[in-house]
Amino acid sequence: MRHSLWGRRVGPLLMLLTMAALLSGALGGLACDGADPLAGPVGAGDPYLPRVGNGGYQVLHYDIALDVDPASGSVEGRTKILAVTESRLSSLNLDFSGLRVGDVSVNGEGADYRLEGQELTVYCPEVFDAHEEVSVEVTYSGRPKAFADAESFMVGWRQDGDYIYTLDEPLGASTWFPANDHPSDKATYTFRLTVPESHVAVANGVLVETVPSAAGRTFVWEMRRPMASYLAAVSVGDYVLRESESPNGVPIRDYYAPRLVDEAVPLFAGTGDMIAFFADRFGPYPFDVYGVVVPAVPTGAAMENQTLSLFGEDVLDRLSSDDVVRDTYISHELAHQWFGNSVTITQWKDIWLNEGFATYASWLWLEHDRGPETLDAMVNESQRMLQSRRHPLLTDPGEDGLFSVNVYRRGALTLHALRLLVGGDVFTGILREWATRHQHGSATTEDFVALVEEMAADVPAGAVGELFEAWLYREDLPSLPEAAS
Repeated sequence: MRHSLWGRRVGPLLMLLTMAALLSGALGGLACDGADPLAGPVGAGDPYLPRVGNGGYQVLHYDIALDVDPASGSVEGRTKILAVTESRLSSLNLDFSGLRVGDVSVNGEGADYRLEGQELTVYCPEVFDAHEEVSVEVTYSGRPKAFADAESFMVGWRQDGDYIYTLDEPLGASTWFPANDHPSDKATYTFRLTVPESHVAVANGVLVETVPSAAGRTFVWEMRRPMASYLAAVSVGDYVLRESESPNGVPIRDYYAPRLVDEAVPLFAGTGDMIAFFADRFGPYPFDVYGVVVPAVPTGAAMENQTLSLFGEDVLDRLSSDDVVRDTYISHELAHQWFGNSVTITQWKDIWLNEGFATYASWLWLEHDRGPETLDAMVNESQRMLQSRRHPLLTDPGEDGLFSVNVYRRGALTLHALRLLVGGDVFTGILREWATRHQHGSATTEDFVALVEEMAADVPAGAVGELFEAWLYREDLPSLPEAAS
């Protein structure tokens, strides 16, 4: 999500959600009380956020239609979910909160439901067997509300003046559409966003159609590759489109607030070269397009939304202050398109596979663009930062440490240590194979360790295991190994 210049807690957020589940509820149709052995599990089993996500099914596609009133921030929404069951189900759960539910149907037939806290339970008109396709449609309305954590960091649907945008990691998608809101369940998406004629609506993927409507215009976006729900993005505002293409042929479409165009265009001018460099290192760019959206409001963070990274006006100020900071931010969010977006974690405890990899990728770009001394400076700075205090295990940062400096910097140092151990060519091959083997899928730390052991067969016996034991499963910061000869 953000490199180490940023940090926040998510534990208080989970407490707020749990309290909401206890204090609020709504019922549509008939209630089904008592334990049902065929009810879909509440929660995806994540040890950090146990009530987030759901079990018993996998989503194949979301079709999200939102009629947005930018003046109030309210929406009239309809989300149609195509899913496949993994077990026999008499009901299933979706993550959803803060909006009024109108109608719910399953395979076109009206269905009973219960909305309680952040859980929307849908009671199926019939019991579905495993491996059946199920279509669930939910209509809803209201003004989506972001969640605030202890540092007042807002997660989900945000409105600031004339701009609306989403920043969903780790569980904000459920503020604006019903979802299986966990990274282990990836799906394709269609967005149908209706806004007044004076506004532009952007989302992930490719803009396939703009249709005049009574309310203004409907922008239809298609995300044709699987995407985790926390990477789903919508932004509405007065935007100027700037289009270009990377040297290796990737279309780039950037949306800037009009008063930020002159500042933003030169800052992002190097994106195409970064795409080409990363494609050479990690394999072809994994999606159809890339770009950024820059609203004229402070966002508190940059966010790697799939194919459409978010940079707020405050982040733009940071990019303008220093060229190294600029390239670190921009390359970091871009690198997530390979690491985090295409190859996605299955549980939040493995977030170093997202943030450590994107951080080290930004160092690789700095090394390529500015020379090895810049990489050395980043390594040395990170070691100094981490040696000054104790940190939890990289592979178990805790829910309060998901976006800590340790996840970003120690994660990157782990990859640097691996590069020194196995040599540059083998290391590049490992990253490329990682991005290729798990493209558009999900993976774990154990998967990465196994891949390294497979591809580093010429390294002395036990050396790879010892390196990962020290860097991943111990708290003390190890010394970096000598470079392979």
